[in-house]
Amino acid sequence: MLEQIAQPDAAGTKLLRDASETMRLSARGYHRVLRVARTLADLDGSDKIGRLHLAEALSYRALAEDLRSAA
Repeated sequence: MLEQIAQPDAAGTKLLRDASETMRLSARGYHRVLRVARTLADLDGSDKIGRLHLAEALSYRALAEDLRSAA
């Protein structure tokens, strides 16, 4: 159901696939990024999830991982 509601555009899909390989995202992590990106798109007033929304969602994930490793 999430993939119907949170379907990114072509550039966003490529970014998410590349990032999932690079960051070694699990299925759960992949879907969490999609949910955050959907929220960011909603706040932006956009019907589609764009590359910018996914990039921002991925940056929050990377920041959280950095904070966990620093603790």
